[in-house]
Amino acid sequence: MKTTLTLSIALLLSTNSVAMTQSEFVERLKMIHPFFTQQGYSQQTSELDYIATTANQDWVLSGTIDSANKLNTQISSSTINATQNLVETGADITISNVWSDGSDADKLTVSYTHPLLKNVDGVNDLLASDLSKIQIDINALMRTQSTEKFVLSQLVKLIDLSFAQQQLELTTQRLALSEQELTLVKEKFAQSVVDQVDVLLQEDAYQRTLQKQLQAEQALDLLKAELSIILNLSPKLIHSDFNLYQLYKNNLGDMAAYLRENTAEMKIAKLDQAQLQRQLLSDKNNTQAQLDLQLGVSNKNDNDWNIGLGLSYPLGDTKAKTALEKTHISLSKAKENSAEQLLNLRVKTNVLSKKLTHLTKLLNTYQARIKIANSRALEEKKRYELGNSQISFVISAQNNVHDVKLAYAQAAASYQKTVLEYKATIDQLL
Repeated sequence: MKTTLTLSIALLLSTNSVAMTQSEFVERLKMIHPFFTQQGYSQQTSELDYIATTANQDWVLSGTIDSANKLNTQISSSTINATQNLVETGADITISNVWSDGSDADKLTVSYTHPLLKNVDGVNDLLASDLSKIQIDINALMRTQSTEKFVLSQLVKLIDLSFAQQQLELTTQRLALSEQELTLVKEKFAQSVVDQVDVLLQEDAYQRTLQKQLQAEQALDLLKAELSIILNLSPKLIHSDFNLYQLYKNNLGDMAAYLRENTAEMKIAKLDQAQLQRQLLSDKNNTQAQLDLQLGVSNKNDNDWNIGLGLSYPLGDTKAKTALEKTHISLSKAKENSAEQLLNLRVKTNVLSKKLTHLTKLLNTYQARIKIANSRALEEKKRYELGNSQISFVISAQNNVHDVKLAYAQAAASYQKTVLEYKATIDQLL
């Protein structure tokens, strides 16, 4: 009997455990869990996607080697071209060099094409890169959302651990009291002060409490076993320092304004619109005619040069106009989606806020009930000792104290889980 109680108290008060606060628990997760390594790889992938969009800025080298027969004379020539897209202006530059063993001299040519309407200032050449830059920010926010969701799922386990510790502490205290009462009843029975039935009732009460205590030990042991793998720590080192009974205070003021400006969902919605607005800029530009300034110069014949204009425009321009209209529609849908997301966030935060208010009132009632239960247990004990009551009433009152305290801990755990959900909704969990 005493061995079980001693082991429980030793388990509960072990000085070798590492008491973890919420922030310490999260830091341990970040340090050890593969989830966060995956997030790092996702970031690297986003950055590589952006780098890939700058491929149109690379110099492109090409070359040819020709051999021809003219008037029974074999002539060989080779050409090397280097071309680059100057994306900041939308221009293209090509440098060509021709070597020949014929009568013509080597020829160096430089040609330059500069857009005046379509793709002016590189608006289309830069589209992929500009969209990718925005996508990097979107992906970062999405990773933040994923991280917050993952951390929330793990912090719930920390609250469960806190409750399991509290449950074991309460059942251990109840078991100690039950053992004391059983010892006293046996002494009174030996003195013929109480009946055998009183001893049997107290022994049954002790066994019932012992069962609850063993169940509490099992619940705590299983949670520690799970968390020991997640956190890569020995089960003996795991202990929660999370305060189940600390109340949360929210001082955010205008919730709608806060959600609009600070939540990842709304930031992503804004960036989605920014992408479409950037796409719209290119789509509008694509409805312009293709008008290019063309310049060229070569070292042949006393530095030949040329200048001209190139113009093309598809009659009807159906493809460009259709793309422009579709982007307009997508942007309108994105704005409506943003409004819907804000509405859903406001509903969720309001419901959770109301739930926290009601749970706070519930917790206050438990504090009152605990005082009443303690007073009742004392009075029943006094009455029994004076011979004015039965031992069953004393046991019932003592069990009631334990049950009310345990229900208080359960309500507190539910409250803290709601706080975590609320913080995650308003992006204040991390």
